[in-house]
Amino acid sequence: MEEAQYSEAATQVLDILNYTRQEDVKKIPQSFIKFLNSISNKNYTPKFNHEYPISALNLSNEAKELLGFIYITWWCDESERKNYKNIIHSNTIKTEKNIDYDINDIFKKKIENKPEVVNNTLENSIIVYKKENIFKRFLNKISSFFVKKNERNGKV
Repeated sequence: MEEAQYSEAATQVLDILNYTRQEDVKKIPQSFIKFLNSISNKNYTPKFNHEYPISALNLSNEAKELLGFIYITWWCDESERKNYKNIIHSNTIKTEKNIDYDINDIFKKKIENKPEVVNNTLENSIIVYKKENIFKRFLNKISSFFVKKNERNGKV
């Protein structure tokens, strides 16, 4: 679905670039324009009235993103670029701060992501095997004779 949206967005951007001053279009590398041509939707033709400013056109969000990328990368000067990068950085920080973290959800996600580790901890727990010393083995052997003798006599 996103492929189709970016395909139509590339078509919209190429249509806008056809009505843009050629000295501005020449600032964009030909490789990027070829990329836009390769992903553009050949069956879609945008119907924009280019007598209106670009803000009045009904552009998709993806086309706005592509035009913003073109503007920041090739058309704006260094001071504007720094200003936009600061705005993007502050918006990113605001977005990250707005994410609510619930301690139970964090641990639940970690457990859900690694269920085999949780299940295998019980199965693969360490078992300590101690070999009995000679004296204890001797006593156990003698006591087993008495137990067997009592079982035969029915005195359990």
